[in-house]
Amino acid sequence: MEKETLDKLKYLIRKKKSLEEVCKELELKDYEVIGLITLLKEDGFLCDYVNGEIITLKKPANSNEVYQVPKTSNHYKWLFISDTHLCSSHDRIDILNYLYNEATKRGVDAVLHCGDITDGMYSNRPQQAYELRCQGFDNHLKYVVDKYPKTDEFKTYFVGGNHLDTYIRNGGSDMGRAISKERDDLVYLNPDTAKIMFGKTGILLHHGSGGQAYSLSYKLQKYVETIDDNDIQFIMQGHYHRALMMYYMNKYCYQVGALMDESNFSRSLGLKNEKSCYWVEADVDKNGKPTEVHSELQTFGDKLIRVRKNDKKI
Repeated sequence: MEKETLDKLKYLIRKKKSLEEVCKELELKDYEVIGLITLLKEDGFLCDYVNGEIITLKKPANSNEVYQVPKTSNHYKWLFISDTHLCSSHDRIDILNYLYNEATKRGVDAVLHCGDITDGMYSNRPQQAYELRCQGFDNHLKYVVDKYPKTDEFKTYFVGGNHLDTYIRNGGSDMGRAISKERDDLVYLNPDTAKIMFGKTGILLHHGSGGQAYSLSYKLQKYVETIDDNDIQFIMQGHYHRALMMYYMNKYCYQVGALMDESNFSRSLGLKNEKSCYWVEADVDKNGKPTEVHSELQTFGDKLIRVRKNDKKI
């Protein structure tokens, strides 16, 4: 019954009904409706109750809050991934399962995911519907919750991205927040850009926009030039489905490839799709500054990856 009421409340909010009108429609007291709005917010629906009015938001704002991971070690191990595009018929759950199994073996401190965890739902790309494994926000959420590798060994920190923006445009719901509510091990940081600190060592996650540049390093280079933050030692950028690592302006910079097969959309535009990830190990001093960094690019082909059951720890 509560789900039915919440669905009806979503409908009334989209219709820009006043609090008084909503109370009348749902036959509820004003404080009961305000309580339900709080539940919707926790589920990722972009609404709020402000100054006596129910409002909707076009997009969640990037928070300036820095996510802090307590750490006293001077050695870190991370896995950098991006653009998994789950729910697409071109997603590669097999690669994800392999990577999380390998990450457990390697003892990583965290997986950092640089956006587009799902393929979203584009109303202006009608052909995309034929390349999705399922339809609708709830089904996409269930797919991620059920299929994304689970582990108690470490957490995955992720940002949203342009494909997750489609859920907001279509129905006003924040998929990233909804995923985090269902999975404690998948920590949603921000819609497209987030700063996370491992002790005193800072990593900036950024999901880019627009098409691929004529030069592989151009988009990453230009973005790094905008960063004026001495706490950030590592920058990772998703969206472009290309792999690149460079040391630039005293920062270790990564353009992280995708973990999906080439889609019909990217093929039609002639866009490269590099299935890859980065394993990163870093020694840092007492101030969190890297003294030695080892970066390993791992690439993948089209062959299905199988993880043997007796090796699987996820």
